[in-house]
Order: sequence, then C-alpha cells, then structure tokens
Amino acid sequence: MKLSYILEMKEPQNGFFQVTMDVEGVSEDSVLVTMPTWTPGSYSILDFARHVRLLRARSRENESIDIQRKDKSSWKILNGNHKNFIISYEVYAGELTVHTSHLDSTHGYLNGTSVFMYIEGYKDQSLEVMVKPYGEWKISTGLEKTGENKYRATNYDIFVDSPMEIGSHRSLTFTVDGKEHEIALYGRGNEDPDQIVQDTKKIVESYKSQFGSLPYKKYVFIIHILDNQRGGLEHLNSTTIQTDRFQFSPRKKYIEFLSTVSHEFFHLWNVKRIRPIELIPFNYKEENYTTLLWVSEGITAYYEWVHLFRAGIIKEEEYFKHLLEYIRFYEFLPGSKYESASDSSFDAWTKLYRPSPNNINSYVSYYLKGEILGFMIGARIIEHTNGQKNLEDLFRLLFDKYNRDGRGFTEKDLLSSLHEVSGLDFSPFFSKYVRGVETIDFDVELKRIGLKIVRSYGKNEDDEVKDKGFLGLICSVNNSKISVEGVIENSPAQKAGIYPGDEIIAINRFRFTERFLKSIRSDINARKVDNLIEMKPGEKVSIHTFRAGILMNSEVILARAPYDNYEAISDPEGDQNRSKYREKLIRG
Repeated sequence: MKLSYILEMKEPQNGFFQVTMDVEGVSEDSVLVTMPTWTPGSYSILDFARHVRLLRARSRENESIDIQRKDKSSWKILNGNHKNFIISYEVYAGELTVHTSHLDSTHGYLNGTSVFMYIEGYKDQSLEVMVKPYGEWKISTGLEKTGENKYRATNYDIFVDSPMEIGSHRSLTFTVDGKEHEIALYGRGNEDPDQIVQDTKKIVESYKSQFGSLPYKKYVFIIHILDNQRGGLEHLNSTTIQTDRFQFSPRKKYIEFLSTVSHEFFHLWNVKRIRPIELIPFNYKEENYTTLLWVSEGITAYYEWVHLFRAGIIKEEEYFKHLLEYIRFYEFLPGSKYESASDSSFDAWTKLYRPSPNNINSYVSYYLKGEILGFMIGARIIEHTNGQKNLEDLFRLLFDKYNRDGRGFTEKDLLSSLHEVSGLDFSPFFSKYVRGVETIDFDVELKRIGLKIVRSYGKNEDDEVKDKGFLGLICSVNNSKISVEGVIENSPAQKAGIYPGDEIIAINRFRFTERFLKSIRSDINARKVDNLIEMKPGEKVSIHTFRAGILMNSEVILARAPYDNYEAISDPEGDQNRSKYREKLIRG
C-alpha cells in the first residue's frame, strides 16, 4: 500500500486544519481509520476525535464511499472494489499546549497525534506528507525533507512524533558534532536569542559528551513564548517547550527555563530510545500502563540539573540547593508514605493528570520520587565501584542494549543492567524504595557523598525564624482570593474541619493575605503553603472561611511547622573518598 497526506490551512483564523489521505493499493474491501486518543509523553486521554468534522471518503473517480462510525475514535471505510481512494476531513486546533495543536491567524502548531489519523494494520507503512502553508509561512519540523514543503516518515509513529511549527516565527541555528540544530521561536518576551542559542548549545554538547554521539540528523527546539504557561513534550528528534514570556530573567527564572530544555533533550535517549516495554508499540486507542515512568521521567528530571552543572550554566552549590529543595519537598509530602514509585508511574493516567484535592496526602509524583531515586542509585553505583562507575554507565549500557533492536526494557532488565554495571544486587533496594514506601533516611544518603543536611526555617527578610506555627493548608491565589486546594492529613486545619474549596478570609480577625503564605516549593509558584512566621506552635487562632457562600469560623491550635530550608554542608565526619564520590556524581 502507498499512503500520502496533504495538510492545508486555508483559513487559519477559523482554526481548522484540512487533511487529505491518499490511499493506494489496499487489498481489503474495508479499512478502519483511527484518530489517537492521547499523545506519547503526556499520559492523559484527550480524545482528539472530538475535534474532527466533515469526514469523507471518495474514489479516484469521485464516487462517494460509505463510512460507518465504529467507536469514539474510529471509522470504517467501506471502499469495496475501490483499492485506491481518498479520505478527507477537518480537525479543529484551538488549544495551544505542548500535547495538542493550534491554528490561528498568527501561526499553526501541529502535534501529529491530534491531527493525523492512521489506518489500522498499516502503522508500519512508510508515508509522505505535503504541507501547504498559509501565505508566506515557513515550516520547522524534524521530519525528513524530500522537497519543497514535502516530507517523509518510515512509519506512523515517527510521523506523528515530529511536531511542526508553521508561521513567521524566528529560526535560530547552531551546529554540534556536524549536525544542525534549529530553535524555532514563536512569540516574544524578555528573551535574549543569542543567549538562548549559546546555552542550548552548551546543553547539547554536555549530553553529547555523556553518550559520545547524537542519534539524529537534525534536531528542532520549538519554543512557544506565551503568557503564564509552562510545559514541555519530548519527541524523537525535536521538542516543544512552552514558557512564560518573562521567564528569561531574572537568572533564577531563566535557569528554570533551561532546566526544561535540558530535561526534554535527555528524553532523546531516556524514553524515546530507552523505553519501557509497555510503550512499544504505542497503543493510541487507550491507556498504556507502565510501572517505569519513574525511570523515564524521574531520572530524566535528575539529569536535567546535573547537565546544567556540567554545561557550566549553574554552580555546584546551585545544584545541591536544588536537590535539597526536592528532598525537603519529598519529606513534607504525606503522600510519599503511601505511594511507591512503581504505583505512581502506573497511576499517572488517573492521579498525576487528574489530581484530586487529596493527592497531596495519597500520591507522590514519579518525577519527584524518580529524581530522588536517580540520585540514590547513582550514589550507590559510585560507592560500590569505588568511583569507577556511575549512573551514566547504566544509561550507556541501556542505550546499547535497547536502542539497537528497538525493544523495550522491563524492571527485570533494569535490575540485570544495574548488576552488570555495578556488581551490586539492587533487588532489596527496589523492594524498599521502588515498589515499596520505606522511609528514606536522607541524612544517610547524603553522607554517602560527604554531605550533611542542615534543616532550619528560612529567613524572614534579615531575621532568623526560630519557630513558627502551622495550619497545614495548601492554597491557591486568584485575584487576591485565597482558596484551599488541599489540607495536610492530621494537621490542625484538617482537625478543625477546614476543607478543600473553602475560601480563607481572616486569621485572628486579620485579613488572610499572601503575607501568610509561601510557595510550596521554590519552583512552584501557583501553589502555596501557610507561613505563619509571627505565630507559635500551640497558639490558638481563629480562622474565618467561606464555604459555598456561607461564613464559617474555626478555632485552631497551631502545630509546629515543618522545616522549610534545607542546606548541604561538608560532613565533618566524612572521609576524602566521600568527597571524590560527590565529584564523580555530578561531574561524571
């Protein structure tokens, strides 16, 4: 069979892409065409078929061919004796996120799974696509180019794993290892394009040093500069990143942007070429469950900051400040006591992407737990091999094993590879910390690399905070309205009956403002935790709230707040080898 697509955007202001599928040489008298329900890398059912309209089929002689709806995402084409025919449809692209598509008068962004259907049984079929841009718009994509606005892919997976930015965006380029890299910038803010190119190139060079080569001919960074949006999605030879338009300064915010660049780039290896077996091949019609996202996403999160250090973008103390903040957050979360890394991975579809107000008490993200596990595993490899091996050796081995023939890995394969690299049996470790929820002694973990954790309260301006009270509220702020998003289990707030959805009005008759809140984590500004620096544990306070429009009052006895500032210092009891292990951990 021969298959080709035509993509058009005749009136972009209306938000509809037009798609034509030219099918030649089908042997069956009917075929099933399907629109994916989700996009790889974003583990959430999105039902892209809901945006399809005007689905038609006709013969080469322009005879109408009947179509029957089979389920929410599939249609049966009753082509009969017609072995060559054309399928056409429109798809609405009105949502600008990294896992959807968007078309308006300023540009077209296309994430393949939300626009292109496939023919059941023919996903391994090679195909071609002709793109007809609107007006003078240009195209940026990682697809193999075969002519003017013409591209090819060896199969459907690669086709839809190659997003397109179509418009009048800026294109910045650089070369690493003789390979072209393009940064396609849509939107404007306080960015410095030259600085973005310089730092992105450093990140690419750092990963190239780890693996020895780059597994592509060309790589495309599609960057959308927008209002109050953040996100990233990995692809085989490209990525799409969305960032706030004022994310590029001050430096702290810019580093967060670069951490996303680093994260998505490492996915080139981890998940795109080193993939859990359950994700090969993709089943686009339903959830693809795996217990290994803590590896695919969590260890990627671990490496994103390691490579910012290796690229010379951040300093050693900045790396450990980040690591300690994540350790602090992990110790703060009640959910870390209940949800294992394996279960968290499996539950991505129902918990991470569909959170409930109780998530904080019953769930821990596989990003967070996986990053911590990556650190712990790396430290153990270094310790057991006396600094001769580290986590990079594991990923080079996994890449050699599982990229060569395209097969996925299992947990058993991972344990076997860990033993091959380190000589250590990681089965007990997995029982405790991967499949289990045993409490992690982070003082012992940091001691492995010659560091000691100092826990304290953060300063209030220039003053040391000796002690402070705690309600146990997780809040969001919207136009000065402070709402409860979650309540820490067994906290004073929960015991007093404060409930998710309540609006906090006052404390001790003072208006409850952001003065009484702080970010739950240094890089999460949208969610806040109560920060009662003037109030002490054991103090009774009065809380006024609105619930469903009814004013309520609660008397609360404050608990002692968890420490909110973790620092790493050299372990006074550590030996010289531990410092060398630390050097090996972060420098490679």
